[in-house]
Parts: sequence; structure tokens; C-alpha cells
Amino acid sequence: MKKNVSHERRKKNKRDFEIKELLLITVLWIAAALLFVFIKINDIPQHFIHQSYSLQSWVSSERLYLIVFLLSGLISIPMGLTHLYVYPGMRKSKFEHTLALRLISVMLVILFLSTVFYSFFYEGSLHSFNFSLLLTIAVYAIVVESFITVAVLLKRSVGKKYFTDFFKGTYMTPREEERVFLFLDMIDSTPLVQQLGSYRFSRLMQDCFADLSDVVLQYDGSIYQFIGDEAVITWKVKKGFAPSDCIDLYFTYMQLLADRSEHYMLLYNVQPKFRAAINSGMVSIALVGDVKREAAYFGDTLNICSRLQKTGKDRNADMIISESFFFKLKHYEIYDFSAADGLLLKGIPNISRAYILEKRNFFF
Repeated sequence: MKKNVSHERRKKNKRDFEIKELLLITVLWIAAALLFVFIKINDIPQHFIHQSYSLQSWVSSERLYLIVFLLSGLISIPMGLTHLYVYPGMRKSKFEHTLALRLISVMLVILFLSTVFYSFFYEGSLHSFNFSLLLTIAVYAIVVESFITVAVLLKRSVGKKYFTDFFKGTYMTPREEERVFLFLDMIDSTPLVQQLGSYRFSRLMQDCFADLSDVVLQYDGSIYQFIGDEAVITWKVKKGFAPSDCIDLYFTYMQLLADRSEHYMLLYNVQPKFRAAINSGMVSIALVGDVKREAAYFGDTLNICSRLQKTGKDRNADMIISESFFFKLKHYEIYDFSAADGLLLKGIPNISRAYILEKRNFFF
């Protein structure tokens, strides 16, 4: 029963993300379309609007705004779905192929709008049709699509949790938060670099982290950093946060890599595996940098997690968690952990115990 509930919640997290991204694209398209109409007709008297654009008599300026609102909302849906499901699958395609698809998409939108405009709102013949206006709309639509692409890429680059914080200036002044951090690093990455070469290894990491991103989305985490063959994932401890999600994320990710073993063996002749370290505690978060900005975390919580990661590597453990995080788990008996005492973490003298995941078949 718990597994089914968790699965439904993961699906909901991903669905919520997709809905919010689609809503963002919809709002941007509608706002851009209304701005275009405002620029074109705001300072033109009503009777001149009909003469200038050969509109039918029933199309007032107020109705024109409503029409544009509805049409832009309609076209934003397929454009948004393209951003969600088509473009991400083309991340390895050549630039000119992606550009061509984007231009074709915009041209189809312009063709659709022109057909609707000519059929329902235009008063005149095809011979007198205002093709210069059509060209203006086409150029404007390309600019809007480019802007939306940048906005979506920026949102994904900084992370879904940080996108609005950048614009609100949430972390311009440092603030403290309680957070959980999960450090993931690839097992035996050094031999893999030598085996594959730097280029093929970088492609391998692209594939691994693309799979990871989907899993992080399901468990409502945020990717803080990618560092070489390592990834740092974080959760804010707040109402509704389930500490077990941090562990389940690791298990789900390992299962996904195992399910895609044929893909990895075919392209790289390797089966990638990762080890994990988890810690929780208070950190300070602040927006740092000028030319390049990012939200950065400071505090012993990250230092301890980094040291635990090295300890896990030394002890050949799949996962190692701190004592503070262990006691956050309400049902830790369902996980096969054993206490590891006598730890000597460099620079962290007051931490002597952690918990190590015993070797077992943890795939779902």
C-alpha cells in the first residue's frame, strides 16, 4: 500500500512540474500577444483601426484583445507541449535540426493565425490582404519563441525551486534553512574515463544525469550542483517533507539505470552505478556572484556529507547516512542499515557515527 501511495505521489510531482511549465509558457505567449496588439492599436482611433487592418465592423478594439487572448492561449498549448516533450528529446541533435524544427513550429502557428484572421475577421479579398502585417507578426513570433526558449532553459538551468527566488531576490540577503543533502558519485569513474576516453565518458554522464533529473523531479528534490561525475541533490525540510524520499530516490535511480542497462551496454559497454551519502542540518543560503549568479549553501552540513561520501567510498558502501538524518527516518527499520562507529572525518571532530546500507538487492 505504501509503495502505491509513494508511486502516485511521484507521478503527481512530475505532473505538477509539467503543468507549471506549461502554464509559464502559456502566460508568456498570451502576454506577448496582448503586448503586440497594444503596440499596434493603442494610439489609433476605433474607426481608423478598421480602415488600417480591414477588420470587419463587429471587431472592436476590446473584442480584438479578447480574440487575441483566446487565440494566443490556444496556440500556446501545442507550443508548450513541444517544449515539454519534443525539444528535450532532441538535446543530442544538431543545432540546425533543432532550429529548423523551431522555425517550422512558428511558421505553422503563423499559418494557422493567418487562416483564422482571413476567414473570420478580415474584410477584403486575398488580393488586398496585408502581407506586411503577416511578416511583422512572423518576426515577432520568432522573437517571442526565442525569449520563451531562453526562459525555459534558464528555469531548468537554475532549478525549478530557485527560478522564482532569483526574480524575487529571496536570497540576496543570506538566510538559514534546514535542509537534507544527497551526494551521488559514480563508482569506479577513474577507470571508466581511461576506458572510454573523456569524450565518451562525458556523453555517458549526460545520459546518467538526464535519467537522474527525471527521478529527482518525481521525488520533489532540487539538483544543487553537478560536479564532474558527482551530483548534489537537496530538499528543504518543511511540512510534508518525507525523509524516506531521499533514500527511495537513490533506490529508484539505481533501478532505472539497471532497467536501461541495455542502452548503456550498447553505447558504452558499462553498467553505471553510484554510491550515496546523506546528511541533514542547518545551512546558510545566499545568492552569490555578479556576472554569473547562483544560490550557494554554506555550513558544516555539506562538509560532513562530503566527508561521509569519502568514508562510504573507503568502506565500499552503497549508501552512508549521518546520525542526524538516521533519526529523522520514522520507519528506518524497513531499511537495512548498520551503525558504523569510530569515524574519523577530516576537519569534523565531533562526528563519530554514521549508518551504512548493508549489501542487498534493493531494486524494487
